[in-house]
Amino acid sequence: MGLLDRVIRQKIKKPVKRAVRQQVRRVSVECPVCRKRYTNPLTHVCAPKSDFKRRKAAAERAAKRERERQRKREAAARRREKAKERRKAAAERRKAGAAERRRKAREKRTAPAPRPARPAHDYRLCRDEECPRHACRAYKDGLADCPLGHI
Repeated sequence: MGLLDRVIRQKIKKPVKRAVRQQVRRVSVECPVCRKRYTNPLTHVCAPKSDFKRRKAAAERAAKRERERQRKREAAARRREKAKERRKAAAERRKAGAAERRRKAREKRTAPAPRPARPAHDYRLCRDEECPRHACRAYKDGLADCPLGHI
């Protein structure tokens, strides 16, 4: 029997002589907040799972809603601007039509011919004894009453 056979036989036949060690059963407790297990509450650092993904997704949804609202506001502003331009163009067309109608009415309406001026009638040179004009009669009465006798 060789050396190798002897070593194998010894290992098989003889149990290993080791010091029997009393293993202390450690009690681990689960953290009610982070659901992690710990043995020493003094050294446990609670590390709850992050809600970063949830907050990020919520922020993205809010940003998407805001972009949609902004897009709708801009579209409404463009519609209001177009409506304002349409109303302005319609008002200009109405004003132009009214001006055209006034121009045509003005052309259609002919100004009456001016009355011919009365012939010059100087009360001092009037020789008509029956002249109905007040100035002529007053002048003639004044001359008749004049003590200097101008006639």
